[in-house]
Amino acid sequence: MHQIGEVAELAKVSTRLLRHYDEIGLLVPSGRSEAGYRLYSHADLERLQSILFYRALEFPLDAIGRLMKGPGFDRHAALLHQRELLQQQAARLGDLLALIDKTLDDIDPETGRERHRMNTKGMFEVFPDMKQEHQDEAQERWGKTEAWKQSAERWSRYTKTDVERMKLEMTQVYGRLENVFASGARPDALEALTAIEAMRLWSDKWFYDTSKELHVKGTEFVSRDERFVRSIDRNCPSFAAWIHQATRANLAAG
Repeated sequence: MHQIGEVAELAKVSTRLLRHYDEIGLLVPSGRSEAGYRLYSHADLERLQSILFYRALEFPLDAIGRLMKGPGFDRHAALLHQRELLQQQAARLGDLLALIDKTLDDIDPETGRERHRMNTKGMFEVFPDMKQEHQDEAQERWGKTEAWKQSAERWSRYTKTDVERMKLEMTQVYGRLENVFASGARPDALEALTAIEAMRLWSDKWFYDTSKELHVKGTEFVSRDERFVRSIDRNCPSFAAWIHQATRANLAAG
Protein backbone atom coordinates (compact mmCIF):
# COMPACT_ATOMS: atom_id res chain seq x y z
CA MET A 1 0.00 0.00 0.00
CA HIS A 2 1.23 3.48 -0.85
CA GLN A 3 0.63 6.71 1.01
CA ILE A 4 -0.74 9.71 -0.86
CA GLY A 5 2.64 11.48 -0.94
CA GLU A 6 4.31 8.46 -2.56
CA VAL A 7 1.57 8.22 -5.18
CA ALA A 8 1.78 11.93 -5.93
CA GLU A 9 5.54 11.66 -6.47
CA LEU A 10 5.24 8.52 -8.60
CA ALA A 11 2.53 9.95 -10.85
CA LYS A 12 3.95 13.50 -10.90
CA VAL A 13 0.68 14.98 -9.63
CA SER A 14 -0.19 16.93 -6.52
CA THR A 15 -1.67 15.47 -3.35
CA ARG A 16 -4.39 18.07 -3.72
CA LEU A 17 -5.35 16.55 -7.09
CA LEU A 18 -5.48 13.05 -5.58
CA ARG A 19 -7.70 14.28 -2.77
CA HIS A 20 -9.98 15.88 -5.35
CA TYR A 21 -10.21 12.62 -7.31
CA ASP A 22 -11.17 10.91 -4.05
CA GLU A 23 -13.82 13.52 -3.24
CA ILE A 24 -15.53 13.15 -6.62
CA GLY A 25 -15.33 9.36 -6.50
CA LEU A 26 -12.98 9.04 -9.45
CA LEU A 27 -10.08 7.46 -7.52
CA VAL A 28 -11.05 6.30 -4.05
CA PRO A 29 -8.10 4.74 -2.20
CA SER A 30 -8.60 1.14 -1.16
CA GLY A 31 -7.50 1.63 2.43
CA ARG A 32 -6.86 3.95 5.32
CA SER A 33 -4.14 3.90 7.93
CA GLU A 34 -4.95 3.84 11.65
CA ALA A 35 -4.43 7.59 11.61
CA GLY A 36 -6.92 7.96 8.76
CA TYR A 37 -4.43 8.61 5.97
CA ARG A 38 -5.25 7.45 2.44
CA LEU A 39 -3.57 4.21 1.32
CA TYR A 40 -3.42 3.22 -2.36
CA SER A 41 -3.13 -0.34 -3.66
CA HIS A 42 -1.50 -1.42 -6.91
CA ALA A 43 -5.00 -1.64 -8.45
CA ASP A 44 -5.53 1.99 -7.44
CA LEU A 45 -2.32 2.91 -9.25
CA GLU A 46 -3.56 1.10 -12.36
CA ARG A 47 -6.78 3.10 -12.19
CA LEU A 48 -4.81 6.33 -11.78
CA GLN A 49 -2.76 5.45 -14.86
CA SER A 50 -5.98 5.01 -16.87
CA ILE A 51 -7.24 8.38 -15.62
CA LEU A 52 -4.00 10.10 -16.61
CA PHE A 53 -4.11 8.57 -20.08
CA TYR A 54 -7.60 10.05 -20.53
CA ARG A 55 -6.39 13.39 -19.18
CA ALA A 56 -3.48 13.34 -21.66
CA LEU A 57 -6.13 12.94 -24.36
CA GLU A 58 -7.93 15.94 -22.77
CA PHE A 59 -11.06 14.08 -21.75
CA PRO A 60 -13.01 16.12 -19.15
CA LEU A 61 -13.17 14.65 -15.66
CA ASP A 62 -16.92 14.09 -15.75
CA ALA A 63 -16.59 12.08 -18.98
CA ILE A 64 -13.74 10.03 -17.47
CA GLY A 65 -15.91 9.34 -14.44
CA ARG A 66 -18.77 8.10 -16.58
CA LEU A 67 -16.44 5.87 -18.56
CA MET A 68 -14.66 4.34 -15.61
CA LYS A 69 -17.55 4.04 -13.16
CA GLY A 70 -19.67 2.04 -15.59
CA PRO A 71 -20.08 -1.64 -14.73
CA GLY A 72 -18.72 -2.64 -18.13
CA PHE A 73 -15.42 -0.75 -17.83
CA ASP A 74 -12.55 -2.93 -19.06
CA ARG A 75 -9.00 -1.67 -18.53
CA HIS A 76 -7.54 -3.67 -21.40
CA ALA A 77 -10.18 -2.43 -23.85
CA ALA A 78 -9.73 1.12 -22.56
CA LEU A 79 -5.97 0.92 -23.12
CA LEU A 80 -6.47 -0.27 -26.69
CA HIS A 81 -8.87 2.62 -27.34
CA GLN A 82 -6.49 5.13 -25.74
CA ARG A 83 -3.63 3.77 -27.85
CA GLU A 84 -5.69 4.21 -31.01
CA LEU A 85 -6.57 7.79 -30.10
CA LEU A 86 -2.95 8.63 -29.29
CA GLN A 87 -1.83 7.13 -32.61
CA GLN A 88 -4.32 9.36 -34.42
CA GLN A 89 -3.07 12.37 -32.50
CA ALA A 90 0.57 11.45 -33.19
CA ALA A 91 -0.17 11.09 -36.91
CA ARG A 92 -1.71 14.57 -37.03
CA LEU A 93 1.21 16.08 -35.16
CA GLY A 94 3.66 14.19 -37.39
CA ASP A 95 2.03 15.69 -40.48
CA LEU A 96 2.27 19.18 -38.96
CA LEU A 97 5.94 18.69 -38.04
CA ALA A 98 6.72 17.45 -41.54
CA LEU A 99 5.10 20.54 -43.05
CA ILE A 100 7.03 22.82 -40.68
CA ASP A 101 10.31 21.13 -41.65
CA LYS A 102 9.45 21.42 -45.34
CA THR A 103 8.63 25.10 -44.91
CA LEU A 104 11.85 25.73 -42.98
CA ASP A 105 13.89 24.02 -45.70
CA ASP A 106 12.49 26.48 -48.23
CA ILE A 107 13.41 29.55 -46.16
CA ASP A 108 16.82 31.22 -46.25
CA PRO A 109 17.72 31.70 -42.53
CA GLU A 110 19.73 34.84 -43.29
CA THR A 111 17.10 36.71 -45.28
CA GLY A 112 13.96 35.00 -44.00
CA ARG A 113 12.77 34.70 -47.59
CA GLU A 114 11.73 31.62 -49.52
CA ARG A 115 14.41 30.01 -51.65
CA HIS A 116 11.73 28.28 -53.69
CA ARG A 117 8.07 29.14 -53.75
CA MET A 118 6.09 26.33 -52.15
CA ASN A 119 3.15 24.75 -53.93
CA THR A 120 0.16 26.70 -52.63
CA LYS A 121 -1.90 23.57 -52.06
CA GLY A 122 0.95 21.91 -50.22
CA MET A 123 1.21 24.88 -47.84
CA PHE A 124 -2.14 23.99 -46.27
CA GLU A 125 -2.79 20.33 -47.04
CA VAL A 126 -2.35 19.04 -43.46
CA PHE A 127 -4.61 21.61 -41.79
CA PRO A 128 -8.17 20.53 -40.89
CA ASP A 129 -11.06 21.59 -43.08
CA MET A 130 -12.84 24.23 -41.02
CA LYS A 131 -15.57 24.97 -43.54
CA GLN A 132 -19.00 24.43 -41.99
CA GLU A 133 -21.50 22.72 -44.24
CA HIS A 134 -25.01 24.16 -44.45
CA GLN A 135 -23.79 27.31 -42.64
CA ASP A 136 -26.23 29.71 -44.36
CA GLU A 137 -29.21 27.42 -43.85
CA ALA A 138 -28.31 26.87 -40.22
CA GLN A 139 -27.96 30.57 -39.56
CA GLU A 140 -31.32 31.28 -41.17
CA ARG A 141 -32.96 28.57 -39.05
CA TRP A 142 -31.29 29.21 -35.68
CA GLY A 143 -29.48 32.55 -36.06
CA LYS A 144 -31.77 34.35 -33.60
CA THR A 145 -31.58 31.74 -30.86
CA GLU A 146 -29.45 32.09 -27.74
CA ALA A 147 -27.73 28.80 -28.56
CA TRP A 148 -26.57 30.14 -31.94
CA LYS A 149 -25.32 33.39 -30.41
CA GLN A 150 -23.46 31.55 -27.69
CA SER A 151 -21.89 29.16 -30.19
CA ALA A 152 -20.83 32.03 -32.48
CA GLU A 153 -19.27 33.89 -29.55
CA ARG A 154 -17.29 30.84 -28.48
CA TRP A 155 -16.06 30.10 -32.01
CA SER A 156 -14.88 33.67 -32.45
CA ARG A 157 -12.31 32.97 -29.71
CA TYR A 158 -11.10 29.53 -30.86
CA THR A 159 -7.65 29.09 -32.33
CA LYS A 160 -6.65 26.43 -34.86
CA THR A 161 -5.31 24.39 -31.94
CA ASP A 162 -8.71 24.63 -30.24
CA VAL A 163 -10.43 23.42 -33.40
CA GLU A 164 -8.01 20.50 -33.67
CA ARG A 165 -8.73 19.58 -30.05
CA MET A 166 -12.47 19.86 -30.66
CA LYS A 167 -12.23 17.58 -33.69
CA LEU A 168 -10.15 15.04 -31.79
CA GLU A 169 -12.74 14.96 -29.01
CA MET A 170 -15.49 14.64 -31.61
CA THR A 171 -13.72 11.62 -33.09
CA GLN A 172 -13.50 10.08 -29.63
CA VAL A 173 -17.15 10.75 -28.80
CA TYR A 174 -18.58 9.52 -32.09
CA GLY A 175 -16.21 6.56 -32.24
CA ARG A 176 -17.43 5.44 -28.86
CA LEU A 177 -21.05 5.90 -29.90
CA GLU A 178 -20.48 3.83 -33.04
CA ASN A 179 -18.89 1.05 -30.99
CA VAL A 180 -21.85 0.94 -28.60
CA PHE A 181 -24.31 0.98 -31.50
CA ALA A 182 -22.38 -1.74 -33.35
CA SER A 183 -22.45 -3.92 -30.23
CA GLY A 184 -26.23 -4.14 -30.59
CA ALA A 185 -26.96 -2.22 -27.40
CA ARG A 186 -30.44 -0.79 -26.97
CA PRO A 187 -30.55 3.04 -26.97
CA ASP A 188 -31.68 2.97 -23.32
CA ALA A 189 -28.89 0.60 -22.18
CA LEU A 190 -26.42 1.95 -19.62
CA GLU A 191 -23.50 1.99 -22.08
CA ALA A 192 -25.63 3.86 -24.62
CA LEU A 193 -26.72 6.44 -22.05
CA THR A 194 -23.11 6.92 -20.93
CA ALA A 195 -21.91 7.39 -24.52
CA ILE A 196 -24.73 9.76 -25.47
CA GLU A 197 -24.12 11.81 -22.33
CA ALA A 198 -20.47 12.19 -23.37
CA MET A 199 -21.73 13.47 -26.73
CA ARG A 200 -23.99 16.01 -24.98
CA LEU A 201 -21.12 17.18 -22.78
CA TRP A 202 -18.90 17.62 -25.86
CA SER A 203 -21.55 19.89 -27.41
CA ASP A 204 -21.98 21.71 -24.10
CA LYS A 205 -18.23 22.33 -23.91
CA TRP A 206 -17.58 23.50 -27.48
CA PHE A 207 -20.80 24.99 -28.81
CA TYR A 208 -23.52 26.08 -26.40
CA ASP A 209 -25.14 25.17 -23.09
CA THR A 210 -26.65 21.88 -24.18
CA SER A 211 -29.38 20.72 -21.86
CA LYS A 212 -30.77 17.24 -22.32
CA GLU A 213 -33.93 18.79 -23.77
CA LEU A 214 -31.94 20.76 -26.36
CA HIS A 215 -29.94 17.67 -27.17
CA VAL A 216 -33.13 15.76 -27.94
CA LYS A 217 -34.36 18.56 -30.21
CA GLY A 218 -31.06 18.73 -32.07
CA THR A 219 -30.84 15.00 -32.72
CA GLU A 220 -34.49 14.92 -33.72
CA PHE A 221 -33.83 17.49 -36.45
CA VAL A 222 -30.77 15.57 -37.65
CA SER A 223 -32.61 12.22 -37.66
CA ARG A 224 -35.32 13.68 -39.89
CA ASP A 225 -33.09 15.46 -42.40
CA GLU A 226 -32.13 12.93 -45.08
CA ARG A 227 -28.87 14.76 -45.87
CA PHE A 228 -27.59 14.27 -42.32
CA VAL A 229 -29.05 10.78 -42.10
CA ARG A 230 -27.26 9.79 -45.31
CA SER A 231 -23.94 10.97 -43.90
CA ILE A 232 -24.37 9.51 -40.40
CA ASP A 233 -25.77 6.19 -41.60
CA ARG A 234 -23.13 5.74 -44.31
CA ASN A 235 -21.18 3.19 -42.26
CA CYS A 236 -23.85 2.33 -39.68
CA PRO A 237 -27.40 2.05 -41.08
CA SER A 238 -30.07 3.44 -38.70
CA PHE A 239 -27.37 5.08 -36.55
CA ALA A 240 -28.95 8.57 -36.72
CA ALA A 241 -32.31 7.30 -35.48
CA TRP A 242 -30.60 5.32 -32.71
CA ILE A 243 -28.74 8.44 -31.54
CA HIS A 244 -32.02 10.34 -31.28
CA GLN A 245 -33.61 7.48 -29.35
CA ALA A 246 -30.63 7.45 -27.00
CA THR A 247 -30.96 11.18 -26.31
CA ARG A 248 -34.62 10.67 -25.47
CA ALA A 249 -33.73 7.81 -23.14
CA ASN A 250 -31.04 9.97 -21.54
CA LEU A 251 -33.59 12.72 -20.91
CA ALA A 252 -36.06 10.25 -19.43
CA ALA A 253 -33.34 8.86 -17.16
CA GLY A 254 -33.04 12.28 -15.53
